[in-house]
Amino acid sequence: MAANILKAGYELTIHDLRREIGHDLETAGARWGDTPRETAVRTDVLLTCLPSASAAEEVALGDDGVFAGLGRGAVYVDTGTHPPAFMRRISGIGQARDIRVLDAPISGGVVGARDATLTIFIGGLEEDLERVRPLLETIGRKIVYIGPAGSGNTIKLINNLMLFVNYLGACEGVAMGIRAGIEPQLLLDVIVPSMGQSRIFEHALAAFLDGEAIGGTTDLAVKDTQMGVELAEELGVPVEVAALVRDIFIRFRDENDRGQEDYSALIREYLKRSGVAWN
Repeated sequence: MAANILKAGYELTIHDLRREIGHDLETAGARWGDTPRETAVRTDVLLTCLPSASAAEEVALGDDGVFAGLGRGAVYVDTGTHPPAFMRRISGIGQARDIRVLDAPISGGVVGARDATLTIFIGGLEEDLERVRPLLETIGRKIVYIGPAGSGNTIKLINNLMLFVNYLGACEGVAMGIRAGIEPQLLLDVIVPSMGQSRIFEHALAAFLDGEAIGGTTDLAVKDTQMGVELAEELGVPVEVAALVRDIFIRFRDENDRGQEDYSALIREYLKRSGVAWN
């Protein structure tokens, strides 16, 4: 995402806990900020993409965080996936300091980030979105305004719950097909144009056959399904299937100590449990 912003001609200052992560970007012309605050001082629009609400809170509100460095009227865009209530709180704190806040969670995975074809769900003030839309168009193909602060994450959590429900269905279907002696490529070719198709089935099975990762860890799958189930509970909506999917991811993570593995490993686990040997 940062590389696409840089290629579009924007001046870019970057920061990460590991400076080596940004080496190629620095070589391409990005400046380095030693802290979140120092990075924020140099910009009027700041984007973060962080793995948890606790990390996002530290980066935004810590003593050396971005809110300590952003000037009045600056825009803070959080592209992570967080509880909607968390983003409403961050937005309120930003408003009190005259910092504009957008929650802008992304969907499209590693490929979407690389190819600048992400979908971006926006929560916040629509006028703030229009101000930064040209920048967001350098990383995303579809930018959708959802509503007030937190709304972007509401729809992202719905999307992710549906994604992981479909994914486990795909794992079971793939295991059944291979166990029955059906070539997985044939399974892919037949189901893609049929009603059992889902984008995650197509992407996951194609990646599996090519020996590639999907691009997300099991820990992140657990986090996202847990947040989705919690949101449903807050709304009073029964989500029996989603809760079961969450529990399957938790069991897989805890039994196999695979939290940091790509969650495509779950396909192999289903094959193993089905008595299918796969190299």
